[in-house]
Amino acid sequence: MSEAAHEKRRILVIDDNPSIHEDIRKILTLGQSRDDELDALEAELFGATRKTFQRLDDIEIDSAYQGEEGLRMVERALAEGRPYVMAFTDMRMPPGWDGIETISRIWALDPELQVVLCTAYSDYDWHDVISQVGERDNLLILKKPFDNIEVMQAVFALTRKWALQRAQRSRLSDLEAAVQERTAQLQQANEELQRQMDERVRMEGELRLAQKLEAVGQLAAGIAHEINTPVQYIGDSVHFLRGAFEDLWEILEAWRSLKEKVAGVDKIADELDAIEGMEEDADLEYLEIHVPQAFDRSLDGIDRVATIVRAMKEFAHPDTREKAPADLNAAIENALTVARNEYKYIAEAQAHLGAIPQVMCHLGDLNQVFLNLIVNAAHAIEDKLKDIGGMGRITISTAHEGDEVVIAIADSGGGIPTEIQERIFDPFFTTKEVGKGTGQGLSLARSIITEKHNGTLSFETEAGVGTTFYIRLPVRPPVTGEASAMGDLHHMILGGGAG
Repeated sequence: MSEAAHEKRRILVIDDNPSIHEDIRKILTLGQSRDDELDALEAELFGATRKTFQRLDDIEIDSAYQGEEGLRMVERALAEGRPYVMAFTDMRMPPGWDGIETISRIWALDPELQVVLCTAYSDYDWHDVISQVGERDNLLILKKPFDNIEVMQAVFALTRKWALQRAQRSRLSDLEAAVQERTAQLQQANEELQRQMDERVRMEGELRLAQKLEAVGQLAAGIAHEINTPVQYIGDSVHFLRGAFEDLWEILEAWRSLKEKVAGVDKIADELDAIEGMEEDADLEYLEIHVPQAFDRSLDGIDRVATIVRAMKEFAHPDTREKAPADLNAAIENALTVARNEYKYIAEAQAHLGAIPQVMCHLGDLNQVFLNLIVNAAHAIEDKLKDIGGMGRITISTAHEGDEVVIAIADSGGGIPTEIQERIFDPFFTTKEVGKGTGQGLSLARSIITEKHNGTLSFETEAGVGTTFYIRLPVRPPVTGEASAMGDLHHMILGGGAG
């Protein structure tokens, strides 16, 4: 039920003439005692086929005889939470405020109050009133003497209007509350979506790291073998040098002893013969040839170990959050060094590295891409040659084309079958046996190239001949609108104007 169904509609009559109060009360009291006539009047006035408005017996009428008194009553009604719905206000009420000042002050307290301004003077027309109080949709002017129907019509229309406006405000308040609640829900959902996106970025980073660690793990045994061979060179050479040094030391000791004896003995033939025998046993001519070679092998072994360790260190170095200029030729050489054990028994690796500029990139991610493609090339060649033997070929070339650097990684494997070419970049798709691949390598490679570097990753393949993967990377990242504007300003400053 509506609020009006529980409370009477309060009407305030403000007029210095007591007879006006009585007249209005009689008109409205007449309406209370003549329900049938009122229904007919309602139908005549508003075209109602059912009872549209509340009965007049829901009306409560209060009286004030000056504007100041009326203002105090309106203020008290608002404080009690029982505001007036409408007010009849006389235009002239000496010695106090006139009707215009009265309703202006009342509206300052209760702008929702519906007002009927009553006047018997022709010098106040609608335009005069509007010029002083402004255009209001809750103001009517009623000329004296009153017509009963006009008064009743005003009461019906304005009280109904007041109730509808209050109900509308209540609905709007409910709607605003619902909108705020929905906005809070959407904000919460947006925060959850942002959290999920952040979590996805974090998981993608962890997945790339896991892929890198998986690749390093798969290559660890081969790298250990690669390091073991030069270390063996060093060990063998050191053992040889130690033995040679011991022999030389014995000869030196003999010479020292001879030197002491020569000082007091004229005949030293026996000692000289002994020394010559020691020289023959030590094979000084052999040492003269092979000791330098042992040194060379040791130094070469040390260089190879240092190269492998440096390549592993650069390959596994964590990426920075921001892109930085990097030498991709050096990165490719490191990737070949790290992956050498994967291909050295099945393929020869050739690098044709052109003159390319440094590229703004996440080098750690690109290292992962290069390694994945090199290992994939080695596996493709291995699958092709496992029954026929022989050696394949992996060729890597780089070139500078316009604003891009192009890296081509080609293999002489069996090519990619037509039926799976559209799926090779799908996550978790792999044709390798269980335990040899996760199906994430090419998917992550494309994500790194396209999403993180605004580049492209494509391939050409031919059955029985091999496959070439092409990586195209912009030398500089795309210029944002703000950066472009700053660049234009910089150009204008240096160029002396806009042209």
